[in-house]
Amino acid sequence: MTTSATVSMTPVTAALLQTLLRDRGEFERITGSAIPDGWPEFPEAIEHTLAAAREPGFAADWSMHLFFSAAGELVGSGGYHGPPSDGTVEIGYEIAPAFRGRGYAKAAARALVAKATAAGVARINAHTVAAESPSTGVLRALGFRQIGAAIDSADGPLWQWRLPVGPD
Repeated sequence: MTTSATVSMTPVTAALLQTLLRDRGEFERITGSAIPDGWPEFPEAIEHTLAAAREPGFAADWSMHLFFSAAGELVGSGGYHGPPSDGTVEIGYEIAPAFRGRGYAKAAARALVAKATAAGVARINAHTVAAESPSTGVLRALGFRQIGAAIDSADGPLWQWRLPVGPD
């Protein structure tokens, strides 16, 4: 896996998500990138984020972001599960199948960690399915430690991860 992949992050807006759901061609025109096959892997995140974006006080910087390669290609999405609470934020990310294994997941997670750290967050949480996977390798490489397990009604068994980045 390359370590030189980089991504830029763009927070989504309600208008952009509505365009994605309504007219994929227009979404591609607005973003300047084709929608990669297999993205989004978790389309329910689009609907969830769109509902949140319509609420007063929506914090776009602490929600879904689009990840673009240095060449401007849409490679995936992810972000935060809401603004920090008690110094903690949770991250999540997905990379389109055509871009996997090329360092983009690590670059995306690193960018999310950097943004949260710059905002003064003390702890960054994440979760993965309860099995070794590329995501567990990404999290370990960035210094996350497995801190527990849980059962999610939709996803089943999960591993919980944490990266302490600031004073508790």
